[in-house]
Amino acid sequence: MTHPDLPPLSDVILRLARVCERSGVPYAVGGAVAATFWGVPRTTQDADLLVSVPVLASQRFADALAEEGFSVVDSNGGEMPTVIGLRRQSDAEGLMRLACRNVPVEMFVPVVPLQHEILRRATDEPFHGRTIKVTRAEELILLKMAFHRQKDLQDVRGILGVQKDRLDLAHLRSWSARTLDDETAAELERLIAAAGMA
Repeated sequence: MTHPDLPPLSDVILRLARVCERSGVPYAVGGAVAATFWGVPRTTQDADLLVSVPVLASQRFADALAEEGFSVVDSNGGEMPTVIGLRRQSDAEGLMRLACRNVPVEMFVPVVPLQHEILRRATDEPFHGRTIKVTRAEELILLKMAFHRQKDLQDVRGILGVQKDRLDLAHLRSWSARTLDDETAAELERLIAAAGMA
């Protein structure tokens, strides 16, 4: 179902949520879209999603993507989503690249413990009259510290500044020690201190 009154990105996020829910696929919205829930909104034109597709749900998932208007983007251009095509991308790159309404979508599959934790702790958040699963602030900070681009560090500062005492610092630090290298973990501590947090 198209939402012509919504910006394309918002419509695509709702379509992705509907695909996952109909297929029984655990998911969590991430990236800049998730950052807008916890920090300072930043303009973005793409959607990031973490999904864990059970083998028995693979066909339902591919069919639902096709029904919602998604195409798989690869070196040959766009093609209809199929189980084989999605698996080929996932195995080769650790993610699936799709598009809908000219919005690029990257669907990551969990390969490290932090990603499984993201799916376990994903929170229900209101979004254009619906509820979607969103990556929690603590895990989003860790992902963005790991990617470590300037826009990611900007997002981290925004989340720390907005969330402050609402963050579970013990949880954040525990996963920082397990996930980040020593230098990046130390940088995160400096950012936490700069935000006026304990």
